[in-house]
Amino acid sequence: MIVSIRNRHGRKSKALESHARKRVAFTLDRFAGRIRSVSLRFEDAAKGGLDKRCTVEAVGQFGPAVATASGENYFAAANRALQTLERVVSKSLERQHS
Repeated sequence: MIVSIRNRHGRKSKALESHARKRVAFTLDRFAGRIRSVSLRFEDAAKGGLDKRCTVEAVGQFGPAVATASGENYFAAANRALQTLERVVSKSLERQHS
């Protein structure tokens, strides 16, 4: 499974990249044989409140699946987006086998 990480504002954080890769492996490992690639994109959302956003896209046997989440920081946003993506991929694969 190929994992790519982009920060819309160009600043790369090794800590964030490491965290994101570990969370992708932890969250999506059971689907590894069915996912070709996972892309994470980080950006600042609107001002005020939860203002960090992560969009995750997985491409695999189920087609493309996308999830977006916001959080108080990029780490929390990535965790939430990956949890949502896990449910989306699981449901997509269940529909294929039904």
